[in-house]
Amino acid sequence: MGQENYTAEVLEMRGYMEQVETKSEMFRELVENSCDVTIVTDREFKIRYISSSVIGIFGQEPMALLGRSVFDFIGDKNTKTWEDLLTGLSGTKKVELALPVNGLKRYFTAEITNLFDDNKVRGLILKLQDVTESKIREKELLESNIHLDQVFYKTTHDLKAPLRSVLGLVNLAEKGTEEQRTEYLGLIKKSLLKLDGFIEEMNDFFRGERLEIKREKIELQSLISEEIDNLRNFHETGKIEFDLAIHQPVDVYSDLFRVRTIITNLLSNAIEYSDLGKQNPVIRLEAMVTGKEIVIQVQDNGIGIEPQYQDKIFERFFRATTLSYGNGIGLFIVKDTVERLQGSIEVSSLRDVGTTFIVTIPNQTHSTVL
Repeated sequence: MGQENYTAEVLEMRGYMEQVETKSEMFRELVENSCDVTIVTDREFKIRYISSSVIGIFGQEPMALLGRSVFDFIGDKNTKTWEDLLTGLSGTKKVELALPVNGLKRYFTAEITNLFDDNKVRGLILKLQDVTESKIREKELLESNIHLDQVFYKTTHDLKAPLRSVLGLVNLAEKGTEEQRTEYLGLIKKSLLKLDGFIEEMNDFFRGERLEIKREKIELQSLISEEIDNLRNFHETGKIEFDLAIHQPVDVYSDLFRVRTIITNLLSNAIEYSDLGKQNPVIRLEAMVTGKEIVIQVQDNGIGIEPQYQDKIFERFFRATTLSYGNGIGLFIVKDTVERLQGSIEVSSLRDVGTTFIVTIPNQTHSTVL
């Protein structure tokens, strides 16, 4: 009977040990297959264990890191601060780290647990979770919100000027003679057209932010002619000569909306900064198309751009002169649109001589998507 009880106890103990071993193996598998990096250090902060996930994130072999200081691994120069933090740590704490990985900065949350007094562990456990992607998205969202705040402020500010102008002209028209009313109506129409143009420009800007890039066949000659006719309704172009030269031996394929946006804003900018005091104000648009690319050149003999401003004209809301009613977003839209089409834009200008913009974008003749 005693022998039977002994055998039962041995079997029970063996079963218990097998369960412990199974659980230990399961825990090891969970740690090893996790995307997080788990590190165990001794009291001197030397690495006793590091999970194999360190290979995928840091490109380092676990065995090569054993015995090294965790501060060498983290790469933080302020070792003393970290030693003070970890030595005085009780329980568990979460901190954020920015670590160099293959020459690039990556962001981690580190869960640090002090188990120096634990009889089994007698060390520090660090669990690093890579949060770089979420950090990037967070930064992009923050920048987007700041950008939207700027756009909203600028938009409301720029809407006030033509509205106040119209209200003032309406007030004058109510008190004026028939002849004066006719004159004021012309000025009111001009202000409203500018307002409409501004709203359309902002609409293009937000549409360009949201719309996917398309590939479609574009009739360049008719597109440019149509845009010039539309712009004549919004600007004083009576004295301006438009000189077109379209060299298109092959078909043009790109995003119609975005190509229209580029052409419209470049032409509108050339009109806005034309010099109507010159004898022959002219805007020349030349387009050269090959199977590989589309080159659009817009040249004017307007007021030109001061040299110190030529690097800034593509910035959002920048205006190089106070002689225009523009809102300073047209050229920003052009550059942003060109870059979305994987193209480039160049500018050259001389004060009182004129300005030339050259846009180069891919001709997607043989592509299905941009």
